[in-house]
Formats: sequence, C-alpha cells, structure tokens
Amino acid sequence: MNTSHDEPPSGGALSLARQCHAQGDPWQAVAYCRAVPSGSEDHVEALILLGRCLAATGDLAGAGHQLSRAIEADPDQAAAYLHLAEVNMQIGRAPEALRCYQRALQLQPDDINILNGYALALWGTGQLDEARSLLQRAVDTEPGHAFSRRNLQLFNSRLVDRWHFAMVNDEVRNRQFAAALERAVTPQSVVLDIGAGTGLLSMMAARAGARQVIACEANPALAALAREIIRDNGCSDRVRVLNKSSLQLDPDTDFPRHTRPDVLVAEVFDTMVIGEGALNTFAHARRHLLAPDAVIIPRKAVLYGGFVESERLWREGGADQAGGFDLTRLNQFRPDSIALEAASFGGRLLSEAFPVFTFDLTGGQSTPAKVQLDVPIPEAGVCHALVYWIQLHLDDEATIDNRPPFDAGAGRGQYCNHWYQSVRLLVPPVRVKPGMTLRVEAVHNRQNVAVVVVDPVSGEPL
Repeated sequence: MNTSHDEPPSGGALSLARQCHAQGDPWQAVAYCRAVPSGSEDHVEALILLGRCLAATGDLAGAGHQLSRAIEADPDQAAAYLHLAEVNMQIGRAPEALRCYQRALQLQPDDINILNGYALALWGTGQLDEARSLLQRAVDTEPGHAFSRRNLQLFNSRLVDRWHFAMVNDEVRNRQFAAALERAVTPQSVVLDIGAGTGLLSMMAARAGARQVIACEANPALAALAREIIRDNGCSDRVRVLNKSSLQLDPDTDFPRHTRPDVLVAEVFDTMVIGEGALNTFAHARRHLLAPDAVIIPRKAVLYGGFVESERLWREGGADQAGGFDLTRLNQFRPDSIALEAASFGGRLLSEAFPVFTFDLTGGQSTPAKVQLDVPIPEAGVCHALVYWIQLHLDDEATIDNRPPFDAGAGRGQYCNHWYQSVRLLVPPVRVKPGMTLRVEAVHNRQNVAVVVVDPVSGEPL
C-alpha cells in the first residue's frame, strides 16, 4: 500500500485506516487514524478505531485513552464502550469493564459482539447465571452466528464435567447399580441419592419401586438438568431434586414429615476413592440423614495398587536423556501422579495387586490413617510406576472395579470403565528381581491420599 502522500483527506484517511486494520496492519492504521482532523465528522469513529488499533499493537494505556476521548465526544457510541470494556478486561480492571459492557448493551441491546463480550466478562468474574443468559440471548438473537453458538457450548461444557458422559454410558456400572437397587428397594422405601448428577440412579430407584426418591445435587446446572431429565422420563411424581450438597440437607424441611431415607445410593468417588469428600459425605449421611439400619450402596470402597513396568507410562511425567542431553533436573517439576484411560494403558504387572486402603462406608470398621506395606516382587524387570485403581462393593453380590487390563482379569469384579487410573511414577525407575520387596507408605486425611514409595537401596522416597 502506498503511504507516501502527506495528508490524505479525512474521509480517505479513515477509509485507509479501516483497510489496514482489516488487513492485519494496526500500526499503519494508527497513522491513518491520527491523520483524521479532530473537527471532522469522522473524528469519533477514528478515535474508536485508533483505540482498537493501539490495543492490537499492545499499547493498552493509549487505547484506553483514545476510547475514553471517543466517549467524551459522543457518550452514545456503543462501540466505544465495547472496546473500552475489552481493554479494561485485558489490564485487569474487571469492574470498569463490566460497567462499560452494561452501558454498551443499553445502547445496542441486540448487538451480537456486545452480548458475547459481556457474557465472557461475566463468566470470567464468576457470574455464571448472568453469563449463560446473555450467551443464550445471543444465540436466540442470531441463531446462525457461529461464535455465539460456540461460546454457549463451551460455557455449558464447563458447567458439567466431561466424565459425566463416560459415566452414564458405562453399561456395567449402570447394570450393577440397577441390580443393587432392585435388591435393596421395597415399595415403602425412601431413597436418598447423593450427588445425583443427571438423576440416573434416582430414576433407577424409582423404577425399582421406591415410594419416594430424594436426589441432592450441588451443581445448579446439573440439578436443573436432572429435573428436566426426570420429568422427560415420567419420574417427577416420585423423584424430587434438591439443589444442595448433602451436608446442607435439613431432614425437618427436606424430607417427608417423620421420614428418614432407608436406602442411600451415592457415587461420589474419584480415582483415589476419597478425593470428592466421600468419607465425610457417607459419615454425615449415616449420622444425620438416614434411618437406623439403612441400606448403603456401595458398602465398601477399596483403593488397590500394583507396581508396573512401562517405559511409555514413565515418559508421561519423567525425564532423563533427550537429544543427547541430561534433562533429569526437569524431574523436580514432575507431577505427583498422572491420570490415564485404561484403553490406552500399557504395562506389565511386576507385583500382585494389593489393597492400599479399605474404606467401610457403612461405618462398621474404621480405616487407619497410615499404613506401611512391604510388597513382594515376583517378577524381574524395571519398575516404572505404582498404578492405582478402585473397587466398589455395592452389596454382597455386586462388585465393580477399573483395574487396568494387565492380564485376563482373573479374580476381578465387573469392569467399570468410566474412571481413569491414577499412576505414580518412580523417579528414577527401580530395577527389581524376584524376592525383592518394595515398601509403600500411605496416609490419608479423609480427603486425600498421599503415597511414598521407598527406594530399596537408599531408603529415600522416590
């Protein structure tokens, strides 16, 4: 583009500035914007474009100044408020940004860019209900606008964790929970479903014949979704969804009069069993919510471990040599553990599987807070990692687990595939031979599990 002319006409300068901006050259656009005389009819538009271009070059302070000048010159310019809001968000002035977005929306209530920008700013400041409402409004205003639909879908996907899809599609899990509920529920049963999610287990309890099901779900989006799903499936007459954590339930107001649930079903477990607060959830329910001798599903949860040889797994979070250079210092930043799907699992089991912790969810037996295990090693090889998986005993008949496919699975329960396995890498790896033992020291604080594997030579933690 020829820029040798000295002073283009004001209309020409603005037109050239727009072209440069559209072509990705904000620096040249700045020069053209500054050539627009302050008294011309294009002055305010030039100030707005100048602010946008300065922001694109990284001059956020200058951008804010020019956009503020545009607002002073014409307080009814929605575009000036929109772009000043964007600048304020970039420099961390969220309250000022929200005020600018609000004013822009007052001036142009159906502007797609304002609706999306305001929604994303609200999302970033934790105002989720308002953000979702604006994104839905943007989609309703212009259904074919790709970014509005993308933003709404992205927002919705952040409200509900992706693992819900794998969980509800886990046929073994569903079949075993349904069977356990069939065995536990009677026509007089009142069932409490903690962490109800989509309401799937609640509907299973209703189908099994429960008189009433109380489903509690702390996530507002999931609770609203569960109500819709339960209604769609004709179960609203017997299933009531409460948008609460079970710790917030009040039996006097949340349960039928003079009634306590006599069946509890809950799947509130993570890959290390207790990371979602399962122990406190079950203990609180037993003490404050349930009828005496209530049936609890599952009854027991076990965290299992096994030492494996798998260099591929180890390289997911360990480092030694790369390109002929020593990179072992990187290991000080290695993850404490990594999560892997069983479908992509690769490894050879060097030890027998062993229980690390067994948690009795009925409260019949306590679990020590610390254990020390000396694990025999019957196989020779290089031990790269300690792999964990969980096993749930739903009742006396049903057990589900997510043990990785090391072997044909002899002695396992029904395989439950929606949980990931958790892997603790040994850095450096340990060469082992038959007859050795590896010491595992594990502790839990009812919320988390921490495990140390001791180097058999140095006695130091790996």
